[in-house]
Amino acid sequence: MDRIEQETYRRHRTAALFEGAFGAVIWSTPDIARKALGADHLLITLITMAPAVAQTVAIFVAGRLANSHPRRTIRNAALIGRAPVLVLLFWADDPWLFLAIVAIQALAFVAIISSWNGVLRSNYSSALRGQLFGKASRYQNLSAAIAIVGSGIWAQSQDDAYAYFLPIAAVLGIIGCRIFSGVELREQARAAAPAVRLGSARTLLAVLVDDRRFLRYELGFFLYGVGFMALMTAKPFIAVDQLELDWGILLGARAIVPVLGIALSPLYGRWMDRIGAPRLGALAFGCLVLYGATLSVAAGPWSYCVAEGVFGTAMAAVLILWNMGPVAFAPE
Repeated sequence: MDRIEQETYRRHRTAALFEGAFGAVIWSTPDIARKALGADHLLITLITMAPAVAQTVAIFVAGRLANSHPRRTIRNAALIGRAPVLVLLFWADDPWLFLAIVAIQALAFVAIISSWNGVLRSNYSSALRGQLFGKASRYQNLSAAIAIVGSGIWAQSQDDAYAYFLPIAAVLGIIGCRIFSGVELREQARAAAPAVRLGSARTLLAVLVDDRRFLRYELGFFLYGVGFMALMTAKPFIAVDQLELDWGILLGARAIVPVLGIALSPLYGRWMDRIGAPRLGALAFGCLVLYGATLSVAAGPWSYCVAEGVFGTAMAAVLILWNMGPVAFAPE
């Protein structure tokens, strides 16, 4: 690794510790809303879907963001998108407010992840992107596991603890983005080598037509996304209503996912560099099919934890694929 690559990885690794805690709590919002507030099916569906729907904005802004002032974008988007979460310290008993907060931070995350990945694309060499991202993900998963286990223990002993989860996570998320935004850019004034600017559906269609392998990859990701969103919408009702899990198991079982990420992310990162994103994606998505089966037959805390183990095995790869997979197709 050259100097810039080493410095990028150092900041990436440190920022990942803060992002991991933030992400773990944010992804638990549907469970929290159902368990603490009794949010109905419509609200759980909207809370679960908001981040995915927000990501469609990336089609039109990712190229522009990746090529202009990424460090400033990361700092500002983190502040604008995550600071409103502090409102929950004073008003946390309305599930519709949870939805609004999730939607705001999801829109900001589009700018954060587009700029963040643009920096990684520029500063990490193509031969090491998957490996370095996987190694940094190990630290992200470690903090995620600690944060979610701590949240479960806290909620088990204090009924209104959930009101503090998201605000604390938001502060950590802002700190993480500020740390990463200090990275030195390989080309100083630019985030990355020139990237395709997708300004319309027609341009997007042209990219997919020209690169059939990328088209197949994206179709696979689309199908995975449909199944994933269905599972994530059903999951709070299975865990809270059907299995009646207490806070300790409900949130504690989520720690299984990042713990497996600690062990598997570096391995999957090396695999992506070696076998390519499409083949790694096929393995990950196949494992998620098995997760759907194990979740559907879960009958208690232990079988639910087994299902979470299958989920974590798949998601350690999906996290790398979601961030670095498309970059693997991008020309230098």
